[in-house]
Amino acid sequence: MGDLVSHFLDIHTHIGCYRDITNVNYPYYPWCKVTVETLISYLESHDDASAVILPIYSWNSGNSGFIMPTEYVLDICEKHPGRLIPFCVVEVREIYLSERITRYVDMGCKGFGEHTSKIPVDHYCNLRLYKICGKLEIPILMHIAASGSDDYGIFDTPDLKGIEKIAEQYSNVDFIMHGPGWWRCMSEKFNLEDSYPKGLIEQPGRTVYILENYENVYGDLSAFSGYNALTRDLSFAKYFLEKFNRKLLYGTDMEWFFSPENSHLRLLEELNLSEEALENVLYKNAEKLIRG
Repeated sequence: MGDLVSHFLDIHTHIGCYRDITNVNYPYYPWCKVTVETLISYLESHDDASAVILPIYSWNSGNSGFIMPTEYVLDICEKHPGRLIPFCVVEVREIYLSERITRYVDMGCKGFGEHTSKIPVDHYCNLRLYKICGKLEIPILMHIAASGSDDYGIFDTPDLKGIEKIAEQYSNVDFIMHGPGWWRCMSEKFNLEDSYPKGLIEQPGRTVYILENYENVYGDLSAFSGYNALTRDLSFAKYFLEKFNRKLLYGTDMEWFFSPENSHLRLLEELNLSEEALENVLYKNAEKLIRG
């Protein structure tokens, strides 16, 4: 890797070592192998690397069998200042939502997410969350599901009209969008049954439109959804990354850990982006959002 790629802030990581699960038949087995030591070792292998640790919790978390409490994330990050940065999660349907988020922010959390509650993006409980995050001046990282039938994740209409609505209504909130429901809309045309569409992007879709028209919406490139959105059309990917270099955030969602062939870092390096664009995507945009 070049010198530029050795400096990054990964906006989307998780730790799974809190659950002593080693059964390979467990559906989410790989994520249970992510120890603090593994993540720190990876970050220390680069000159200047850090990562946001995202907790996972909602009333739908039981569907995936994967829960990571905010308290655990705070404890880990306190032991690795400068390397690990905590976000917080509270189930948005809980009564004392504002009080709990405020307490977590006072304890050091720099954002809210990963938000995975299985409700519409413009549900009144989510509107309450946006108001709170706007008041506290913290960003929200949201997993946008491909459909309401997914195990977890915020969902919207296929044309992302709900996201556009909240971006306009809550212009004081920074929304970081992630997941197949968001990234499949890189292209105007896609099959509703396909969470990870392939093929060249002949006509840019709603993802591109929203990034272009709403200053407070950002794209989290992590996971296979983000990787697929870029690799399906490399020519368009380079154009997209250059054009929106101030709106996109490098992240992995541990994709590099479980599928080294899907390396976001390697992809960004191979696209030969301008130095300014690469730096913005790798760390400057994230630093602006979570460190003021």
